[in-house]
Amino acid sequence: MPKHYFKQILTIVTSFLISCSVAFSQQIDTCKVLLKEISESYKGDCMNGLAEGKGKANGEDNYVGEFHKGLPEGQGKYTYGNGNVYTGGWKNGLKNGKGKFKYAVNGKFTTITGYWKDGEYVGTVEPEEDYSFTNVSGVETYSIKKVGDNENIIEISFEKVSKKYIPKNLAITISSGDKIAQNLKIVIQHYSLPFYCTMNFSIPYFEAFRVCNCDFKILKPGKYEVFVSNN
Repeated sequence: MPKHYFKQILTIVTSFLISCSVAFSQQIDTCKVLLKEISESYKGDCMNGLAEGKGKANGEDNYVGEFHKGLPEGQGKYTYGNGNVYTGGWKNGLKNGKGKFKYAVNGKFTTITGYWKDGEYVGTVEPEEDYSFTNVSGVETYSIKKVGDNENIIEISFEKVSKKYIPKNLAITISSGDKIAQNLKIVIQHYSLPFYCTMNFSIPYFEAFRVCNCDFKILKPGKYEVFVSNN
């Protein structure tokens, strides 16, 4: 290849990489963090203009960790402007779950370890969750999410190889409510509390079958989405 052609190609590739770098930088700069104390600058993953995934946010305080919809959610380290540090779980911008808080008293640092809920320290014993899985085996991915407060409905979705379906040999035992199949979901209506559900089914696994069990409980009213996946 003649040298002048090689130089032209190199110039085009370099210009393209620079434009991509500028575009990526602009995306980071326009990505917002919704917690005022750490909203001055952000570098990290972004979705729909909000911090999503892992990142670092700075302001009068600093945070390094996981984000969801612009707020700390997941695991992260939060450093306050006065030097105090919290490391642990977050949800919707508040301390939630197990964590460690290091703070100064009369110039000396003290550390407490335990559990937080909605930003408040609740002690060294894990508080009972409003909803949780109680037994899971043979299932790769599972989750429960509360999506409303005005009606008692549970929607259970199954996924295999990235496609929604209802297992043919699915057996569900519920403590209360009415159960129907609807739009590739199992919908449970009019349940009462505490609510318990046991699910059993099997999926093809090489030349045999894998037995799957998935049990959960719900202790507060509302609308919930339950997701079970084997991909």
